Amino acid sequence: MTQLLLGINHLTLSTTDLDRLLAYYTELLGATLAFERAATPSDPRFAVIDVGGNDHLMVVETADPPTTGLDPLGQAGWGLRVST
Repeated sequence: MTQLLLGINHLTLSTTDLDRLLAYYTELLGATLAFERAATPSDPRFAVIDVGGNDHLMVVETADPPTTGLDPLGQAGWGLRVST
């Protein structure tokens, strides 16, 4: 049987200051900004940061400070990398 699960594709973080967090990961830690989307009337602004090895952080900008719950945005906060 072929192994389908290859690892974690992304983790989702929330922040009230996306620009500051992007600068931290890219300028200080050397990660690469892979994608950024402006806020829309129905969805918040977010960015995807490539941290190497096919791993990514998805960072969502929120008006309220992040919570300590497992799913602060009420959506899946992680994704699996699979072979298909």
